[in-house]
Amino acid sequence: MTSRSPSAPAPVEAVRAVVDDYLDALGRGDETHAVDLALGFVDAGGSAEDVLLGLVAPVQVRVGERWESGEWSVAQEHAATCIAERVVAALGTRARGQGTRGHVVLSCLDGEWHALPARIVGDVLRLRCWQVTFLGASVPPVHLVSFLHQHGPDVVALSAALPIHLPAARHTVAAAQRTGTPVLAGGPGFGADGRFARRLGVDAWAPTAEDAAALLDRMPWPATSPDATRDDGAETEYAGVRERRGRLVMAAVERLRDRTAAVRLADSPLDDDLGQMVDFLAAATWFGDRGLFADHLEWLARVSTPRGAAADLLPAVLDAFRAELHDFPFALTCLDLGHDALVGRG
Repeated sequence: MTSRSPSAPAPVEAVRAVVDDYLDALGRGDETHAVDLALGFVDAGGSAEDVLLGLVAPVQVRVGERWESGEWSVAQEHAATCIAERVVAALGTRARGQGTRGHVVLSCLDGEWHALPARIVGDVLRLRCWQVTFLGASVPPVHLVSFLHQHGPDVVALSAALPIHLPAARHTVAAAQRTGTPVLAGGPGFGADGRFARRLGVDAWAPTAEDAAALLDRMPWPATSPDATRDDGAETEYAGVRERRGRLVMAAVERLRDRTAAVRLADSPLDDDLGQMVDFLAAATWFGDRGLFADHLEWLARVSTPRGAAADLLPAVLDAFRAELHDFPFALTCLDLGHDALVGRG
């Protein structure tokens, strides 16, 4: 890789200069131009890591914001993500590390399909001379653990964008550690402060790709143990909510169908969100974290209106859940807090 000339712009400034152009290319579905912008920066002597962390990653956040606001459709958001994946793949062909630092196996948790953030982390680690094997999205635990047994990496890094996948992941973490492989967790699903990662007993948590690289530089890590702050009945309530998932969704559908409001559920994307609401409620019970469900409910109310759904239907959904979960005390407190959050939004 060539070095930058003294007169070239600073890396961050140079990347920022093409952010709007790159975002526009994603919005238009122009893969060629998006790839050319990224590779052009590298060909001019820039760093592939600067492009990954200063262009691709932050612009992907803006892609999500445009979907949330209703400015972009689901199709546009999906197309933009696919193009970003092609950009990351193209960057990988121009800059490769030597893989001399050690072997990291990188995987998305079972059920987790947001693979782009993990892919970016993997490429940053490669550029910093780690050998990285990325197993992709939604890897079943048995296959992940089998891979660890066969290849004996130095670290396994687990990625999660949504906390709803974490309760089941506790078995994955424990099984990986039994192979003698330290577990590094990352992604917003583990909580902004990593609190859910600590509940699972992972060996380390990193909020960013740079933090992950810094943690790997400091191995071996001090011994950790799971944060045992959950209520005694959390496991029972979690299992019960999961078991009643279908009943809860159907109860909500029936409650909305019986309403006299002029909004028809069949015309609303809210129907697609009912199952995920149950998943967030289940995760909240497992972690003993009432705010987890309320935060999701506030987010859902915020994005519903621009997506064509009726946010004022959400209290009726909570009422339907409450009727089905009358014998689940912690879940009921989550529903109450969620109702208060909706009232607070007006």
